[in-house]
Amino acid sequence: MAANTIAWDGTTYPYIPPRELKIHRKLRLHSEAAKKVEPVTYEVLRHAMWNVNLEHGNTIMKISGSPICAYGHDFNPCLLDERGDFVFFGPFLQYLSSAASSAVKWTLENRSDNPGIEDGDIFLTNDPWIGATHQSDVTVIAPIFWEGRLFCWVGNTLHQWDLGGTAPGGFNPMAADVFWEAGCIPPIKIVEKGVLRRDLEEEYIRRSRMPQLVALDLRAEISGCNVSRERILGLLKRYGAPALKGVMRKLQDDSEMAFVKRLRTIPDGTWRESAWIELAHPSDRHIYRNSLTLTKKGDKLIFSNEGTDPQAGTLNCTAVAWRGAIASMICSQMLFDQMFVVEGAYRHMEFEATPGTITCATYPAAVSAAPALTLLQTIALAGLVISKMLACSTDESLRTEVQSGMGCAMYPIAAFSGIDQRGNPCTSFFLDPVGAALAGLSWRDGVDTGGWPWDLQSTMPNVEEQEWFYPILYLWRREVANGGGAGKFRGGNPGEFAFIPHKTDRLTLFTATGHAAVPPPGLFGGLPPSTTRYTMRRGANARQLMATTHKLPARLSELQGTSEYPPPKAFNIPQTPEDAFIVAWAGAGGYGDPLERDPELIEKDLLQESVTREWVEKANGVVFDKNGRIDREASEKRRAEIRLERLGGTRRQLAALTSEHARQVAEGLLLGEENGRKVLACRKCRGILCGAEENYKKHCATAGKTMPTANPHILDPQQYIEEEVLFHEYSCPGCGLLLQTEILRRADQPLWDLQLA
Repeated sequence: MAANTIAWDGTTYPYIPPRELKIHRKLRLHSEAAKKVEPVTYEVLRHAMWNVNLEHGNTIMKISGSPICAYGHDFNPCLLDERGDFVFFGPFLQYLSSAASSAVKWTLENRSDNPGIEDGDIFLTNDPWIGATHQSDVTVIAPIFWEGRLFCWVGNTLHQWDLGGTAPGGFNPMAADVFWEAGCIPPIKIVEKGVLRRDLEEEYIRRSRMPQLVALDLRAEISGCNVSRERILGLLKRYGAPALKGVMRKLQDDSEMAFVKRLRTIPDGTWRESAWIELAHPSDRHIYRNSLTLTKKGDKLIFSNEGTDPQAGTLNCTAVAWRGAIASMICSQMLFDQMFVVEGAYRHMEFEATPGTITCATYPAAVSAAPALTLLQTIALAGLVISKMLACSTDESLRTEVQSGMGCAMYPIAAFSGIDQRGNPCTSFFLDPVGAALAGLSWRDGVDTGGWPWDLQSTMPNVEEQEWFYPILYLWRREVANGGGAGKFRGGNPGEFAFIPHKTDRLTLFTATGHAAVPPPGLFGGLPPSTTRYTMRRGANARQLMATTHKLPARLSELQGTSEYPPPKAFNIPQTPEDAFIVAWAGAGGYGDPLERDPELIEKDLLQESVTREWVEKANGVVFDKNGRIDREASEKRRAEIRLERLGGTRRQLAALTSEHARQVAEGLLLGEENGRKVLACRKCRGILCGAEENYKKHCATAGKTMPTANPHILDPQQYIEEEVLFHEYSCPGCGLLLQTEILRRADQPLWDLQLA
């Protein structure tokens, strides 16, 4: 990946530091490792190091006073070897998987001479071009020395409350560049030989609106490193340096072997996915493309952002964040049995990003909103391109990891500031959307408000604790029926919450999100889910309703007043106790043709009120009898009618695939050989669509529909954006099986998403 030159000092900051690090000669690294470690010792030490990492994370949670830490688990501890390569990575926020490693490598190259790296030191950085996903995610790294040599590193990254800038909480949807945001801090020695430097701490917290809480979080991060360092030193004293380093090397090597073994079940090829982000700033009305391409060549995976739009407004993330976003889904889908030892995969991954784009922003672009916007969307895109690749695997266990687009693929920031019920300044944003929605898989439905596949321990905050902490009163928090994308297996439903200010006269809100006008995609014919939606109900009069009915309102229709729909980027929105603010987040995409959904699953959904009868009649093509039960025979007839409608009323006669050795490469596609030529064919009717070297979408029956037809919760996109976007369906021209769906501007060409070598 190309390096980027930072304008303010002319220093070259490499996005991916070279393997041959240039370290000052006075810093000696410990690299001796036992070539063989006795099996029992290996098991004891690898689990001991895993537990060190867990204790590191638990220490942070116990000390931090931040709900973002306690509920959102917006942090991750890690253990790295002497050169900054990962050994263990905690089971918390996986997208931070590049920050600490990048920070360590940069520190080794740029701080080993001046001020030097010594025993007892701890370095801090929040520079997104070095070792952070945005300025609020502060990375703290500590070297561990043994017998005068640097043996390994421990570190963590934790989201801080507020580090200054022009917007409380650190997100500013109006930021023109990074100078509007919290300052970027290259690695500084915050702890020197075991002593917290008061001068640097005071400089650090001086910029914050909430200095005491930021100081507490800083101590939580430092304490986590100190606890982890003590435990590692204990293992060194008991087992010796060669044995411990030998286990580290074996963990990395075993992870590499498992990863390569899985790669070898997959043919070489290229898989692509794109999605849209709306509004670069509050006065904008345009959408911007975020594209991700995955190419497999032998034992290498190459990720590219080819086709991604140039950096714009507040939509940008740096390459450090982009790399971590991709790795988080590699951990989830391909290293699920390797205890998050991501280094084995990193050895076989290359990242090719074009500087100056949304996912490889150059300084001084605004990047503070990156995790909530482009980074989360990139995680979703990574999950989709990896899923498309795994669908081609000959390993059935890998095929079970195929999943559609995750829920809450852009975090709906609803940030607020004001005076709390105790008379103190407050600022924060709601963490409820952490209960995202899990994607539909190749063998089961997604989980409603089930979280994210890359964040194993996050939880939604408790309503009562939120109300104790902040000057708010919840009116409701509930799941949204029909919010998940329809499919053979539906995506999980998202949630929605509403609140009013409580024991305060006024709050000021701002929003920062995406997928409000254009939803995230489904997979292999699955439909898109609901979009994110902000609603301000002016004059809701909730308190009067509660006084007269003695119960909380449970939905928007029960509130008085008029509705406003703030855009996905808005600033300085006033809210009084008479106004209710409602936030709903995007659901997860559907998997497979909705007409192939088992009626028994639909009946179960109806019983649980996960869907409505009106929607499944339309999306799944089912017919109900007079007793309200699904009529199987009538439903099959109706589904056949819908398939014919997809074809414009006429089926095309396709040559049949006769090869007995054809294999599935997508939910609806087979790869086979006919007359010496590799071809793609429909799984349902085995009709040959095209040669394997062609874009199958150009040989499908195609229908472009308006966006609200894809999901009942999608508003007319032109409420927010100028471009006309259409929901495209690509069906087999022989039988009408829905093979893929896609969201495009009217003039766009279909994405070539499956390209086998």
